[in-house]
Amino acid sequence: MKYFIPLIAAIFLFTACDDAQTVVKETPSFSELKDKKNEHIYNLVTTEGKKITLEYAHDILTSKDLNGKIVLINFFATWCPPCKKEIPVFNQLVKKYPDDFVVLSILFQDTINISDLKKFMQDYEMSFDVTVGGDNARLAKAFNNVQKIPESYLFTNDGVLIEKFLGAVDEEALDYLIEKLKK
Repeated sequence: MKYFIPLIAAIFLFTACDDAQTVVKETPSFSELKDKKNEHIYNLVTTEGKKITLEYAHDILTSKDLNGKIVLINFFATWCPPCKKEIPVFNQLVKKYPDDFVVLSILFQDTINISDLKKFMQDYEMSFDVTVGGDNARLAKAFNNVQKIPESYLFTNDGVLIEKFLGAVDEEALDYLIEKLKK
């Protein structure tokens, strides 16, 4: 009996050590956990160098940078005729609802350099932010893998997705939705 208790304790000790090694091997690394935590966070940069951070998951958009406004996320390219057609619509609505509505245009599949993009924005008198950079493509993938442009998504001031527009956005339809949401 004198040797029985230490023998049982030793068996449990060595068994527990084997299990602990297995658990450690199957646990994700810190960098994997960090990447997983940040997979829905997008750090966008405008042509003016302003940083806009947003989180998009499960059709909910949150961002301290967008200040609780009604948000239209617009994927576009400078070579796209329907994209050019909707720019005056966005300009008009941003001007009409300056305290309630914001357009965030995401440059997508366009190899234009920054100086030419700024000239394009000036030529079209764009009065809203345009983002450039690596997270643009990642964000497009998050939005049901955007393939055709223009493609736009309208969010309430609480960040809930309420409308998806394929092709050029109709001014009357968008104006009606903004008016309805701002109440």
